[in-house]
Amino acid sequence: MEKPPRRQTEETADHISELPDDILVAILSLCCYEDAVRIASVSRRWERLVAQLPNLTLCLSVLGRLTSIGTPSERRVQSIARTLRRRCRDGSHAVVERLELVYRKDVPMECRYADEFIALANAAKLVLHLQCKRVAAHDADPGDEDAGAWSLQLPPATTELELVPYRYAVRPPHIHGSSVSTLRSLALVGTTVLRQDFLLTFLPSLEHLRFGDCTLPASIDITSGAMPRLKHLDITDVSVMTDGTRAAINVLADELRTLRMSCHQCSETEAPSEPEFFRPRSRFRASFTAYSSFRLRAPRLQVFDWRCCYADDVRVESVGRLTDVAVEIAAGRVKRQFCAESRYVTTQQRDKLMTDILQELMPGLRPRSWTNVKRKCMQRDRWLCFEITKVNALRKQSGASRSRCAADGRAASRVRGRVPWRRALPRPAVAVSQRKETEKERRAPRVSGRVISRTISRRVDRCAVTRAEPRV
Repeated sequence: MEKPPRRQTEETADHISELPDDILVAILSLCCYEDAVRIASVSRRWERLVAQLPNLTLCLSVLGRLTSIGTPSERRVQSIARTLRRRCRDGSHAVVERLELVYRKDVPMECRYADEFIALANAAKLVLHLQCKRVAAHDADPGDEDAGAWSLQLPPATTELELVPYRYAVRPPHIHGSSVSTLRSLALVGTTVLRQDFLLTFLPSLEHLRFGDCTLPASIDITSGAMPRLKHLDITDVSVMTDGTRAAINVLADELRTLRMSCHQCSETEAPSEPEFFRPRSRFRASFTAYSSFRLRAPRLQVFDWRCCYADDVRVESVGRLTDVAVEIAAGRVKRQFCAESRYVTTQQRDKLMTDILQELMPGLRPRSWTNVKRKCMQRDRWLCFEITKVNALRKQSGASRSRCAADGRAASRVRGRVPWRRALPRPAVAVSQRKETEKERRAPRVSGRVISRTISRRVDRCAVTRAEPRV
């Protein structure tokens, strides 16, 4: 019997099957879950590999080509349920790291199966895309567009939760379950109405909280009573419901380290010389968002980022030693709806808001030395921007060098009779070529904290009038 040619044997050889299971699982994880399930029908080995995928994405409804919402299909959901039960029927299956579900809240069948899938997967990260049928404006009043209250039971292994609603009819859920005490990250990003009852759930281990594209019908309070370990707060494009809504944001967090607020889409302004574009009418979003007040109490705050947000009153009770501060505010014409009166954010209002924010943050702007501080306060077109970034040189040193420098600094402060925060940074270890420059900086006259604070205030006020960049 003649042997086949060597070239023909190499072309027909199955090189993919020779790869180890870890590499094949990594390749399958790059495909969508539906394609991976189809691949499982090739052989028993591929079926076993699909059962080891760490990330699952399940869409319970059948998505059409020209529709933004899926069509319920019980046959499809039952097929997904059999696949997931087959994977989780014994304790030897691979751990599900991320479960992403897309289902409709107005279909009881999908809600029932979604609760079962969440309990079976027991994923560390849970992402829920919540859809609902849209109620037409002529069918019901604005208050009737509501899918009702609902609750979400978290499995024991879940530490990250992300909720993405697509309709205002979907309310934020009441979170409960065995992993509420271990939940570390919570995100609510989508078109929904954010009320205070969602923030009353006690989350003792929560560290990251993020809101985006939500609407406030009234004031909200984010306190340490419900989230005692909150460290990072991100509020992006959170609008008020109507132009006359008086909604305030109160952040009272003792362990908060980072606060980032941005409202570019809801508080956008344009130059009066530009062509005017009107906003579409919306029952759940004001044409221009301006909070009635903003209150902050964060004794350990280090990063403060405020971009294109407006508030009638800003109160900062206490902050920590700030390392990064960024404030951007613009003046101009407010985007309005058709047939509405024109409104403007004047330069006086912009400068007053900037001054109020910086004066409230002034107690936290007390660096030990201005050597490693980058400052920028400038006015460009309609924007007034202030940015300060501190680079700590001691982070690159070893633990022994830090202790030695700290001891030298304390001894120097005792000799000079100054408080510790006013003294200059101790001299770091540098190369011989840089030693002369460092010696020159060390001999420079020291400026007290009060003089620095007054200098910043004068420069900020002057920057509101002139375009020159201040020098401290």
